[in-house]
Amino acid sequence: MGDFFRNQLFNIIAAVFLALFVIVWGNVLFQVWVFVPEIPGTPPRLNGAVVCAAGALSTSLSSLTASALGFTMAEVRREEQSGSGKAASQAQVGVFEAGGITTKLSGRVIAALMVYLVVGLLVLGVWLVKGTASTDLIGAFSLSLLGWIIGAAGVVFQTEKPSPQASEAG
Repeated sequence: MGDFFRNQLFNIIAAVFLALFVIVWGNVLFQVWVFVPEIPGTPPRLNGAVVCAAGALSTSLSSLTASALGFTMAEVRREEQSGSGKAASQAQVGVFEAGGITTKLSGRVIAALMVYLVVGLLVLGVWLVKGTASTDLIGAFSLSLLGWIIGAAGVVFQTEKPSPQASEAG
């Protein structure tokens, strides 16, 4: 039994963190979604502890996933630059093999990326539907998610390799 926990400790920590993120943000989303204001456009009043926990969890998960992607990109860049031939010359101009990056991500990082993206898109959807009747917390996370997606899209488009036909034409 001790070996199981020893071998799975990182997975357990990751699962607890992601479960807390989903539970806290699920609670916030539920409260905002079902709230019917007495005065139109009035946001619901959330418990201060929930607001703090949701903010800390979303900021942490955003930072953790962004840094994991950045470190992985740097590792792939080092490996490609230390190689020879076409891969090394492409790495010097900033073009990466996307498969090399995604295969180096652990299952925990991929799970964190997907959880952050799915919950974030739900939060964005509630913010867009509810508008002023949502909370500042919802708006802040939505804007943070949009920034994260823009940054991730920058990485995606940076890693895209031109097709061989386009290279030959130019």
